[in-house]
Amino acid sequence: MSFENWNPPAFSFGLAAVASVVGWREFCLHGAMMLLTFVTAAGTYQLARLWCGRPLLATLIALATPVFLVSATTLMCDLPMVACWTWSVVWWERALETGRRRQFLTAVLLAGLAVLTKYSAVTLLPLLPLLGLLRRQQLGWWLAWLGVPVLMICIYEIFTSQIYGEGLMSAAAGFAAQNRFNLPGGKILKSITGLIYMGGCLLPATLLAPFLWRGSQLFGGALIIGGVAMESVLAMPSTWLGAITPSENIHWLVLIQMILMMAGGLHLLFLAGVVVWRDRDTVAIILFLWTASVFIFAAVLNWTVSARSFLPLVAPAAILLVRALDWPRGLRPGKPWWLIPLAVCGLLSLGLTWADTQLANSGRTAARNLAAAFPPARQRLWFEGHCALQYYLEPLGGQEVDYVNSMLQPGDLLVIPNNNSNLAGPPEDSVTLLTNLTYLVFPWVTTDRAELGAGFYGAGGTLPYVFGPIPPEKYYIFQVTRPIQFLPSSHGRASAQVAKTESFAATGDEAILRDNPRDARTHAGLAEAASRLGDGLTARQHYEIALRLEPDQPIWLNNLAWLLATSPEARLRNGTEAVQRAERACTLTQYKTTEFIGTLGAAYAEAGRFADAMVAAQKACDNATARGETGQFQRNQELLLLYQSRQPYHETAEKLVPDAP
Repeated sequence: MSFENWNPPAFSFGLAAVASVVGWREFCLHGAMMLLTFVTAAGTYQLARLWCGRPLLATLIALATPVFLVSATTLMCDLPMVACWTWSVVWWERALETGRRRQFLTAVLLAGLAVLTKYSAVTLLPLLPLLGLLRRQQLGWWLAWLGVPVLMICIYEIFTSQIYGEGLMSAAAGFAAQNRFNLPGGKILKSITGLIYMGGCLLPATLLAPFLWRGSQLFGGALIIGGVAMESVLAMPSTWLGAITPSENIHWLVLIQMILMMAGGLHLLFLAGVVVWRDRDTVAIILFLWTASVFIFAAVLNWTVSARSFLPLVAPAAILLVRALDWPRGLRPGKPWWLIPLAVCGLLSLGLTWADTQLANSGRTAARNLAAAFPPARQRLWFEGHCALQYYLEPLGGQEVDYVNSMLQPGDLLVIPNNNSNLAGPPEDSVTLLTNLTYLVFPWVTTDRAELGAGFYGAGGTLPYVFGPIPPEKYYIFQVTRPIQFLPSSHGRASAQVAKTESFAATGDEAILRDNPRDARTHAGLAEAASRLGDGLTARQHYEIALRLEPDQPIWLNNLAWLLATSPEARLRNGTEAVQRAERACTLTQYKTTEFIGTLGAAYAEAGRFADAMVAAQKACDNATARGETGQFQRNQELLLLYQSRQPYHETAEKLVPDAP
């Protein structure tokens, strides 16, 4: 779990505490989450009482926000973290006013608990001392209280390092550092994606805009912000936009939504700056810093852009909007017309929440139907993917495919969903497509559909949700006709994927590609095919897309690192990035795969780190000797001599298929 779950354990212990009393019943667990939802809403109300004149309106805006409603119906740690953090700020404000030690202690304990519920809360910790300095205008003993959450974090780090060999908080930071920029476009593209997510997650900021600005301001601002958003979205790399969907109608529908959402994100950042310039008080400054810090973490520092990362912005965004509505152009006596866009936002959020619920329910229904139609007691029932399918099918006897250790035998059944993560199509000559199960979901909006770009929960999405015609969920059932073993062999496995990709038109796998054109395995197969044809640029693009969709695939990391380190084309070589990819591949395989260690040596040499390259090559030789890999030993011995003469290894232009050590 320390390797698979990159979140701290506080919420897991909370769920376990509830389950120890009422059992692992979904109704009771979601009931506990509803209680936390109420606590979060109450915290928003109390904070709004301190920071604006209309706390009930601020709370209603928060409740109508899409990211809040969807998150409230999950069993994830984001909402509990926000509950702790919001109440921490409330108690900190009260303590700064009264000077009571009990209130200071409550505030800092909640701040520490927020970090132990989700690591991202650490980015909000600096707001407490900044708020104190702005309130008190001088240093004081109250700053010592901030040592409590720091001490809590240090104890957690030391405790987990003793158990697991490394502190889990630093491990999570390392994971983010190694995986955050595997996008064509890097920081700029992630920032654009972050603005899209922020605008979509905090929809009231867009719908209430007509009530915040005068006619000329609204018109001019819409032209400028809309123009910037359109230019930014349309300038995104073709490898990013072109993978959304092959359907032109849906493609342009998604692009329009991306532009509108990005405009909403830009508007919220602009509004935070205008509130500071206009009001020039402590609250305005803190609201701006709160908004900026969450955006920087969610769009730049985090390893993926997800809607959940913007959940901490719900309370400050709602308060910002209320403060702006109270300007002379805002709320006036008479009919509250601003309630109309707020009601529309609430209805859209409810629809989005129901769509997310139906998506999860389809996984539950599919698992039960699969277990009933193909009883695991009669034959082994394997499945790929995670989420609801795994949660419900494993207790019924289904077995998740382990791509390193699982061996599928003739007669076994294999289930592959069309909309899930970590999918690998089987070799075409090893399976027969028996049938498929189809389940209708919410027809006009979705939170998770790769080919449409929807990725509320992150890891590959271009926007948090998508409106449009939503295809049904499908589950393909194959019967294994020949033994299948998914081994960590970069070329053998990729070659099987290439063969599968090239023969889609003649097999049942054609449906998988049609329903999910952003299948990471297909991109990896195309990358391998491009490598065989000597097209390194295309290979690199497809590997980057595959790793954006599934960041922790050591084979793809290794192959891309080898390309970046040894390509005969100088324009493709990048030693620094090759080292990052190769180190991640070795870390994921615990430095036990000779081939990956050899690639790391080649990456070090390309980066000019010849001492490290020699160490890696020698380690590869030792590993090959221990495993009896004669060919690998000879290959790495040759590379070791090359590194000793301070020369990197580059493939020759005639060699179309890279021969990784």
